Amino acid sequence: MRLKLYYDSIQEGQWFRGLHPRLERAELQPFPSKARDDRTLCKVLAYDRPDIVLTDHDEPILVVERTVEVPSGHNVGQRFARLAAAAQACVPCVYFGPYAAYKHGGATQGPRYMNLRLFYAIEKMAETDCAACTTIKWPVDSNYEIIKSAQKDGRMRAYIGLFFQNYRRGNLQELNEVLKSSQFEQEQEAERSAFIANEVENPRQYNSPPDSVTMLRTANFMAEYAVPSGKLLLDKTVVYRVGMAYVRSDPYTGMAMLYSYLYCGGMRKHSSHLVLHFPNITRKIWNAAAKNQHRKDVRLFLTVADGIIFGRHHVCIQNLRQPVPV
Repeated sequence: MRLKLYYDSIQEGQWFRGLHPRLERAELQPFPSKARDDRTLCKVLAYDRPDIVLTDHDEPILVVERTVEVPSGHNVGQRFARLAAAAQACVPCVYFGPYAAYKHGGATQGPRYMNLRLFYAIEKMAETDCAACTTIKWPVDSNYEIIKSAQKDGRMRAYIGLFFQNYRRGNLQELNEVLKSSQFEQEQEAERSAFIANEVENPRQYNSPPDSVTMLRTANFMAEYAVPSGKLLLDKTVVYRVGMAYVRSDPYTGMAMLYSYLYCGGMRKHSSHLVLHFPNITRKIWNAAAKNQHRKDVRLFLTVADGIIFGRHHVCIQNLRQPVPV
């Protein structure tokens, strides 16, 4: 093996390198300034920059996203696109973070809980993109305070051990299948189920779309917005109302991709159309932002959307979405 470890911060790189003996000699590298254009990393950095990318002979073999923030409410999608790029490249990926943690200060002080749509979207992503997408719970104490000692890394160490036990260069497909069917993954699924059953108040609320998402028959959508025939061919259309007051990325681009998996069949091939509604953004504001071809927010909105509604009724349907290669 010729391992190289790319990191977003040196602390995360050093943390990851200490998880397994095989990583101790891995070359540590910060992400290059134009990471999306790097031939080694372009597949897994297609949307955004994750915390860790591990490569072997310049081929990405693992992506890790770690955070102590709880993805509650609308912020659930803030990191989702980073995992999606890995899954679409059939590279195993890990989300390592707390399922609940204590928030200090403000009107919402107290324990904050995972928005379960992240779990459900990751499960859909693992099905549609044939990649092992694993969530590992960052442990907290009895008061929901984040544990920061070495104790927190036990399951990450177990995962990395399982990873290297089954890793063979050039055979990520087999590795993905082994990881997905492993006892380790079954244990993580059991812990997610226990968390949902025992700690989440009214988990059934996550079984249906949030208030910002509307699911329509395409014929009704086209009639309401006077969309010409032939523009939208699928039977159903999902409209995601994005409440931003100016063109921005987090958390909206990640949420749009999350909803693509959760309600539209994923990014490779939609089973339903996904249309974004920007009620506070005019076409003029959008065009001004889009002049900068390097903007992540514009690029990701165009990647995920089949159409955009600006303001109240200005609809742009012109096959915006660029399908992910099969």
